[in-house]
Amino acid sequence: MNNENPTLSCADENYTPREKGLLRRDKILDAATEVFCRNGFDAASLQEIMAEAGGSLATLYRLFGNKEGLFQAVIERTSGQMVDKLSSTFAREQDPVDVLHAMGISFLDLLSSPQVGAIHRLLISESGRYPQLREIFIKTAPERNLRAVADYLQSLVDAGYLQLNDCYMAAQQLLSMFKGNYHMRCVLGDTVVLSDDEKKRYVENAVSIFLNGCAKKYT
Repeated sequence: MNNENPTLSCADENYTPREKGLLRRDKILDAATEVFCRNGFDAASLQEIMAEAGGSLATLYRLFGNKEGLFQAVIERTSGQMVDKLSSTFAREQDPVDVLHAMGISFLDLLSSPQVGAIHRLLISESGRYPQLREIFIKTAPERNLRAVADYLQSLVDAGYLQLNDCYMAAQQLLSMFKGNYHMRCVLGDTVVLSDDEKKRYVENAVSIFLNGCAKKYT
């Protein structure tokens, strides 16, 4: 029997790792990210992941249940890191232009990073055979980022700073402007290196276009 089949086991929902267990969990996720991105989902071996992380398969099964559960945890951690970084820019007492600039720089840095590009390549290559991986990703990474940005835009609408009918749609359009073609280059394996000045000018232009299109109009 193949004990790496995604449907064979479930994580122990009653198990709450303590500090040492959390460190072990992070090591497993680090190794899993590396192996998944290097080998693909199908060819990734749980034995290889644990050989790199150290520890036993029993620990992996207890924490994540199976390969699919481990992959979901990798995506959730990456998504959480992205949301945390974006959310840290939403200082509502600051000038919204400054907040949007900081958001744009953070998002551009994230989406042009080698690790995010590798994960997206993995999803593109495997989602045809494993559509559940696509659903895991869509429900965690893009959705959480969009909701965080949409909530911030809604706060600007409520304050009378912006005029938008659909903040969720506007969030999609704003983030698409931020990532431009840099993210696609990264997904295709190109190393994207932008100077601080290049990133600043790119993001400032995107924010200017966005605000000119949806700024509150006074008559």
